[in-house]
Amino acid sequence: MTNTIIRQNVGIDISKLSISVAIAQKRLDQSVTILSSKTFANHSVGFEKMDRWVEQFADKSIEVHYTMEATGVYYESLAYWLFERQKPVSVILAKQVKTYAQSLNIKSKTDDIDARVLAQMGVERKLSSWSAVSKQMRTLKQLSRERNALIEQQTVIKNQLHALKHSHEPQQRSIDRIEKHLLLIQGQIKEIEEDMKSILVNDPPLQERVKNVCTIKGVGFITAIAIIAETNGFALFNSRSQLVCYAGYNVVQKQSGSSINSPTKISKKGNKHIRKTLYFPALTAVINDQQMSAIYERIHQKTQIKMKGVVAVQRKLLVLIYTLFKNNQPFNENYGKNKAA
Repeated sequence: MTNTIIRQNVGIDISKLSISVAIAQKRLDQSVTILSSKTFANHSVGFEKMDRWVEQFADKSIEVHYTMEATGVYYESLAYWLFERQKPVSVILAKQVKTYAQSLNIKSKTDDIDARVLAQMGVERKLSSWSAVSKQMRTLKQLSRERNALIEQQTVIKNQLHALKHSHEPQQRSIDRIEKHLLLIQGQIKEIEEDMKSILVNDPPLQERVKNVCTIKGVGFITAIAIIAETNGFALFNSRSQLVCYAGYNVVQKQSGSSINSPTKISKKGNKHIRKTLYFPALTAVINDQQMSAIYERIHQKTQIKMKGVVAVQRKLLVLIYTLFKNNQPFNENYGKNKAA
């Protein structure tokens, strides 16, 4: 009776070209067994081979659950492949996996070990099921990143044009070509922004939430779309701390005895697109919002480092966007004062 299998899970560690897979089973006596592990290619043919491999080890009477880590965009193809075949899958944030591995006192790190950790985590923990991102959200994310890439190109070309115009005897034909290239990029940026707006027009509930987020001083339409798209509408997050870690704003410190005592800093082990998106809105918020200005000044006076004050405001803006989007409410700058009263 104690040998009865009550749960089984496939843990998947994903990289650009391959997926490392391990299958675990939990029995009635709470014992966990890793049955086997193997590596497959990270494309549809590899997914089919993985599926046949799982069938060799899985108990046919118990549903198989799949657990993977949210690693960049490399997990998406397999997650959608499993979801479309109605196989239950959980996508876990890297911080959660790391914390669980530490609880097992696992110090080594390989693809196979990570897959085994995910497999065991899936049978021991009750994990939330992952749902496919809506087509609108996927499109907004692609458009947002495309726009950011074009903005970077635009900056480079503007600098080239400035340098050429101020050089000795610049060639007019070279200037004309660069200016045409610049106009092309500017036109493409406008096209992307129009595409973003048309998506929201066709999705009134999302449009309403974006409108509420834009009531935050310093946060405009483009910023709101970028943050919401990068987080899939905050679908994977159950708390502010999870979101802060995902964006790389969590504070870390190295301290050991008397020889190592480095200053605290943000980890930066997170979504760089979020941090980059919030930089200029944070500067605007410091100028136009008294609360954000107070946060900035407090951190600046304490550390004498301006960037730390800006980062603190970025983190505050991210949490505000998350709160307003989740609650579907506009920003109320007197909320804290009214609550205290």
